[in-house]
Amino acid sequence: MADQLSEIEQDQLQRFEPLATLAGHRLEQLATLTSLDTAEPSEVIFDEHLTEKQAIFLLEGDVEITAKGKPDPIRVTAGDVKARFSLTNPGYLSAVAVTPCKFIRIDGDVLDMMMAWDQLATAETKAAADDSQVDNSKFLNGYHKSFQQIPIAHINELFERVEPIPVDQGELIIQEGDEGDYFYLIEYGVARVTRKDPETGEEVHLADIGEGASFGEDALLTSNKRNATVRMDTRGVLLRLYKDDFLELLSQPVLNWVDGKAAAELIKKGAKWLDVRYGIEFQQSRLPNAINMPLHELRERMDELSKNEHYICYCNSGRRSSAAAYTMAKEGIKVSVLHGGLYELLTPVRKAS
Repeated sequence: MADQLSEIEQDQLQRFEPLATLAGHRLEQLATLTSLDTAEPSEVIFDEHLTEKQAIFLLEGDVEITAKGKPDPIRVTAGDVKARFSLTNPGYLSAVAVTPCKFIRIDGDVLDMMMAWDQLATAETKAAADDSQVDNSKFLNGYHKSFQQIPIAHINELFERVEPIPVDQGELIIQEGDEGDYFYLIEYGVARVTRKDPETGEEVHLADIGEGASFGEDALLTSNKRNATVRMDTRGVLLRLYKDDFLELLSQPVLNWVDGKAAAELIKKGAKWLDVRYGIEFQQSRLPNAINMPLHELRERMDELSKNEHYICYCNSGRRSSAAAYTMAKEGIKVSVLHGGLYELLTPVRKAS
């Protein structure tokens, strides 16, 4: 039976790739979403019938992996180089315990989303340092539920529209009963959240919220009136996004998605693979002749790409590559996105969601 990781085992997450690339606060958050499991010799850890996308990392023991296109099983021992990566990497079809095993399971979609947001946050932190602009990575570092609804490809657009607002102590930000107009995130400062008691009409203190907290999205998503009042307890700075921008960014961008067969035809005609994952992921598994340009480096390396070439972006699932393709298309570069990423291309029996 799977158990939540202990603090010691949280530290062990840093032994694995690409987990070691995650920022410390994000790795800590991931540990709370991670479970520990065991397997006895000859027990199947996963096979081609696995319906949920998972990342599985080996802590103890030996396993044998069946890989696409490999006639013989691959032996993986905890602590060796192969064990630094997920047993469910693209192209791996099944794994069976050879000795008693202990391993970590992580929801694959959660990890994939976190990797995408972490790379985008890295890019935004660097952009803010280079341009002396507001550090929009705070939007990403919070990993807010509201922003998980925004397509990854629209995140850079989000940064262009967010507005920093200095606020004073005691300043009213939103009033219960008003129409929703903005989404807010606290860059720094503390705010008080209250709501009127329907019977007495008195203000009831609900919470004090500080740096990284967000508010205001419910009224934007539901078109209902504000359900609480928020007033600043201290001076601070808020990052706000106008309602129309927020709702527009929720819509899916128009991208040129291609499946594996169509991508192969484009490659034959001269298109180039562009891998936007971390370098360590690229070293572990990649498509033939692919170029590695990690998502967080894309904007600063854009001049390395030619407008006379056709690129096919890929990652593990399509999330990070869709963000890259959207940015490239805005710069006039011809680009397509591999639907489902490497998971769908190399492991078609376990299609990415």
